Amino acid sequence: MQNINRRSFFCSFLSSLFVRNAFAQQNLDITANEAYVALRGNLNGKNSLFYYTGTYWGKPSNETAKPLFRVEGVGFNSLKIANGVVSQKLSECGFWFHPGTSFLADKWVNPMNGLMCEPIHYKSSQNIKFNNDGLVIKDKSLPKRVLSISGRIMDPVVVGESLWSQENLIIKIRQPEPEQGYDPLLYTGPVISLNSLATYHTNISDIDNDFVPSTLHFQSLSPWYPWMRMGQREGVCSFELVGKKLQNISDIPNSLLLILNQRRPDFLDDPWS
Repeated sequence: MQNINRRSFFCSFLSSLFVRNAFAQQNLDITANEAYVALRGNLNGKNSLFYYTGTYWGKPSNETAKPLFRVEGVGFNSLKIANGVVSQKLSECGFWFHPGTSFLADKWVNPMNGLMCEPIHYKSSQNIKFNNDGLVIKDKSLPKRVLSISGRIMDPVVVGESLWSQENLIIKIRQPEPEQGYDPLLYTGPVISLNSLATYHTNISDIDNDFVPSTLHFQSLSPWYPWMRMGQREGVCSFELVGKKLQNISDIPNSLLLILNQRRPDFLDDPWS
């Protein structure tokens, strides 16, 4: 397996970068997959760590969207590239807060139905491969309940000193059949669809490093979480997040670090378990 190192990366791919003028779009001789690995991961093959924060929105059909939670979390990324194929692994922890506060939402009244709910703070993972063209590979090892998965790494965009790399994913999942006597408010339907859109940004002048500093903007479209007690009511939820790649665990904001140590004490030492 090949890890891109700083010398091979920049000698091979950035030598043909040229600028028509200081503010015009630049042409960058680098593949979409290589740009993605540089911005989301680390060129030296080490895991990357992102901090993120933002808002979680809910919108019942034919109603206006409502900000439901403030969100904070961290995610570890492991990215490898071999013969142009990217293997990406993610493990993240996130927490729900009452909007505009620093108080965890362990109990929460859903403004869309007036019901008391108990939000589940999340720990989630993702394992995906992209082929040479940046298209998602549907791995045979995926659970059978994953009905379809598609998406791609988009071509890098370079304007002036800015470089962006984008990833989009669409996943359709079959839900387990509810047990007899189930609460219909906790069942969101037999099939759900998830759509995520991630954009990473860095400066061309910063990319000549083993650690490439980058920022994140993330949006998603998804159904209700079961604990929101919305049943099969039509509507959609959306994460709206911004984030930053960190060099060390000590760069995580102290308030979130305290919560992680209390609620997920083993996560920072072993995020993959």
